[in-house]
Amino acid sequence: MLFESLNKSHADQLLAFEMENRAFFESVIAPREEVFYSPTGALEHIENLLHLNSQSLAYPYVLVQNGSIIARANIKEMQSDDVAEIGYRVGKTHVGKGVGSLCVAHLVNAGINLGLKQLSAFVINNNPASEKVLLKNGFRLNLYIPNGFVHLGRLCHGFNYRRELA
Repeated sequence: MLFESLNKSHADQLLAFEMENRAFFESVIAPREEVFYSPTGALEHIENLLHLNSQSLAYPYVLVQNGSIIARANIKEMQSDDVAEIGYRVGKTHVGKGVGSLCVAHLVNAGINLGLKQLSAFVINNNPASEKVLLKNGFRLNLYIPNGFVHLGRLCHGFNYRRELA
């Protein structure tokens, strides 16, 4: 397994990864717009992330194994006070194998190398595995939002986790 900075050459692999895991991802997070699930949509998504990266506003990565993307990991929502949000998604067939923890550890190390002071991550209560990964990687609960979100027609609690880097 190897982390790579996302680039245009990943477009076909990214689309395959997202389509293969679409139902799994949508069971715990908001769905992407339908236009994303096309070669043009995936390439535009990458181009948008690369544009943000060129401005030091996002750092997108993919985890590749045997020529296929098995996970994504992003530093995003960069703020002027050296704080950023992280997000990651692991393909269904790789859940429970430490890949999520590997992604978060990679993002923590990348954040340290970028000179960030703090990382945050957001989850809703339908995704306890993600909460465990964050806790395992030194994140602590920062904010609880009871019944603040609707996912698949039901109210969910939101949790913001933070980790100090400096």
